[in-house]
Amino acid sequence: MHEPSRTACDPESARRVLAFEARHLDEARAAVGQMYYPHRLAQLTTDSDLAMSLRTVRLGPLTLGRLSYGAEVSLDFGELENAYHVSIPLSGRVETESGGETNVFTPERACIYLPHRATRITRWSADGIQYGIKFDRDYLEAELRAILGRPPRTPVTFDPVLDLSRREGASWLALVRTLTADLDEDAGLLYNPLMSRPLVQALTTGLLLAANHDHRELLVAPTPAPARPRTIKLALDAMHAHPEEPWTVSGLAELVGVSVRTLQDGFARFVGVSPVTYLRDLRLERSHQDLIQADPRHDAVADVAYRWGFRHAGRFSAEYRRRYGQSPSQTLTTT
Repeated sequence: MHEPSRTACDPESARRVLAFEARHLDEARAAVGQMYYPHRLAQLTTDSDLAMSLRTVRLGPLTLGRLSYGAEVSLDFGELENAYHVSIPLSGRVETESGGETNVFTPERACIYLPHRATRITRWSADGIQYGIKFDRDYLEAELRAILGRPPRTPVTFDPVLDLSRREGASWLALVRTLTADLDEDAGLLYNPLMSRPLVQALTTGLLLAANHDHRELLVAPTPAPARPRTIKLALDAMHAHPEEPWTVSGLAELVGVSVRTLQDGFARFVGVSPVTYLRDLRLERSHQDLIQADPRHDAVADVAYRWGFRHAGRFSAEYRRRYGQSPSQTLTTT
């Protein structure tokens, strides 16, 4: 079996864009599985030879790529679990099944796949080329939480179709095209973290504003949320500034000048979770982002966990798996 042709993969170089080419199903499956999701891949016809081409770049919590197969194929992903995914056809036709629905996608209709619904592409036409955007689930949900000012119901349930011919969809597509402009370069300026970080945030927020989902009404016409008391804001600010500190509820209450009961009641009313839960989730988010960006040759899970205030490795691993559906070491070695 031949390895897929891969360029721009030297870890010591400045290259950020990875390129894969494959002419065999197992090679194509391995390349797409490495950069996106494990899946089953089948060729549906024999009138053309498989010629998979993938150019992709990882930008922290987002993976962006352009993919084609050169032959008619089907892909079965199962549940994505830890990601939301948007596929944008540039040419050709894609037929899908997800959550009991069937849809057809063409260049004016993007498809949104959800983490909690099994997804199958029943037919990807031989002339099909797509942009594929994988959003880290925790990152997207954290962005929504920041906009709403309170924890959203998760997972976010998007409509499967994003109409790119309408104003909101077209504006979001223009931002996608900005980020994909350097996919044919080894390392464009856009993919420097100083440039890509705000663009990734804008693309994520833009998707939440452009697509239909079960929180859209709150974003389009938000109702004023009760103003958080100064004491709650001070406690949140302290945890965000130093989540690695061994905060206790009594310590936070003393810091902001209220009783433990008052602080707990305030968090329940204005934040939606207890101080302990909020701090744990904040530490998990910071750990998750560090593991995504870490180098497994030089970084260890235990070091990341300790950096963000987790003193018990087994408890950290259990909480992490419960939150992200995989172990910390899996995140470290597959990103």
